[in-house]
Amino acid sequence: MSEAQDERTEQDRRAGVLMTAAVFVVSIFLFLGKVAGYVKEAMLSDYWGLSGGLDAFKVVYNSIVFLVYSKAEKLLRPTYLPIFVRHRDKDREDEAWRFFSITASLSFLALLAIAGLCTAFAPGIIRLGWPRMEPASANLAASLLRISAGAMLLLVMSVMAELTLHAYKRFTAPALADAVMRCALPVAIFGLVSAWGMTPADGSTGVSPQALRAAAIGLLIGSALRLLVQLPALWRRLKLCRPSLDVRNPDVVRMVKLMPPIIVGLVFSSARTFFDSRFSVDAGEGVYTALDFARKISDAPILILPLAVSLVVYPFVSEWASRENREMFARSLVAMTRVMAFVFVPMAAGLIVLALPSIQLLYLGDGAFTVEDSFVVRRALIPYAAGIPFFAVEGSINKWYFALGDTATPNYVGAVAAMLHIAIAWFGVHVLRRNVGVIALALTASKGLKVIVLYAMLRRRLEGIRGREVLVFVLRLAVATCVMVVALVVTSNALAGMIVDAGRPQRAIFLALCSGAGAVTYLAAAAALRIEEVGQVTGFVREKLARRLGRGQADAD
Repeated sequence: MSEAQDERTEQDRRAGVLMTAAVFVVSIFLFLGKVAGYVKEAMLSDYWGLSGGLDAFKVVYNSIVFLVYSKAEKLLRPTYLPIFVRHRDKDREDEAWRFFSITASLSFLALLAIAGLCTAFAPGIIRLGWPRMEPASANLAASLLRISAGAMLLLVMSVMAELTLHAYKRFTAPALADAVMRCALPVAIFGLVSAWGMTPADGSTGVSPQALRAAAIGLLIGSALRLLVQLPALWRRLKLCRPSLDVRNPDVVRMVKLMPPIIVGLVFSSARTFFDSRFSVDAGEGVYTALDFARKISDAPILILPLAVSLVVYPFVSEWASRENREMFARSLVAMTRVMAFVFVPMAAGLIVLALPSIQLLYLGDGAFTVEDSFVVRRALIPYAAGIPFFAVEGSINKWYFALGDTATPNYVGAVAAMLHIAIAWFGVHVLRRNVGVIALALTASKGLKVIVLYAMLRRRLEGIRGREVLVFVLRLAVATCVMVVALVVTSNALAGMIVDAGRPQRAIFLALCSGAGAVTYLAAAAALRIEEVGQVTGFVREKLARRLGRGQADAD
């Protein structure tokens, strides 16, 4: 066996440790980014409230700049990264960077053209997309679009840097860059608004809508920082970059051939989002808001750990696919699924049991949100919560297909699932005359079916997935979760008096006590049932403590 093969075997053996460490680091920065995002939203609402000016900024921020950025990222990640990894893993560094150079050059020119069009035709774009926007708000939106159009170019180029670093299994710099960008937004908004624009020209109270230009400038600054923070980590290798427009390069041709199914998937996922809003409005006043409130609660657990896992595992499985290492490929899929199930199945069950107090903790106060409203939101939250385990693994399982060079299967299955979602929601709203719950159920049912089908199809292509072991794990997990649910119900009934006419502090204490009792019971039941993940967690903690104690003893000696 050659030295290079020995090194790769050792890397495969340590892959679990490396992925765990990377997931931990990425999760920390994702959490910081989420906190900064909440601060930004609070700042925008405090300054401008539910105003037409803030609507203008949201349109530019969400529906133009970040829409272009997110769609570009979803096109590039499954098509660019596996090809780059394949060259790098076979020590063809020059070919990998030739591919990078062409892809980056084409992406730069495409986004330069888009940014130029948005700058030149900003008023027409706003009028075409949002014809019912008030004239003053439309003019402001056009101004904001001109300021922040360059952010699209910067963000997509930062995606090229991020994907390339991921190909080298370097995750800290991209995660840090994203957190810096999200932190820069509220800092820039506060700093620029404090410097100018605090007092409206007409002398009224509050902050002038024109000061929203500070937010657009903050978006531009944050986007630049997202790119610049990553460049030092690539600096030594950037000397291999040679701008090129060689569209006949075989790797570029291969990448382009992978794109049509992804485009189909993006179109159908966008259609699902549109019809959800359309059917919600058709169902009645407040339905869309209730769904949005419930989705924010159910999404909170899956926006950090599952996202971190999906980002980290992708370069590893792409590398194993390029080597045709089917054993590691299958083993990593089983390990990822078991961890996600171990964490998110009990979390989903707990949220179903504690749905009402969770809603009332977050939304019920002295404002317009009433106790009756919390029951409406619960009808959406329960079906959404039931889908949390499926939502948690969906992003990761797609990466196994992408690593195999198969962008068609997950996207076409996803398109069918999106059509199923639309059909269920339409039938529930317009035939059964139901509203909140059926639209939420449509998402869980369609996503759940998609994940099950993708797993079944992938299992046929892999070896080493033992059905009996999977079934035993599922049964043990179900028993441990049922024991936890019983403990939650008993605890919540015993403490129910705490939240009668209670404020937020009492509701928070109630949820903490119930959640703590449920977590302890679940872990104890899982340990008694010999679920391996419990032993892995306790072994990891024991190892860390032993190292710390050993280091402390060495320092004392």
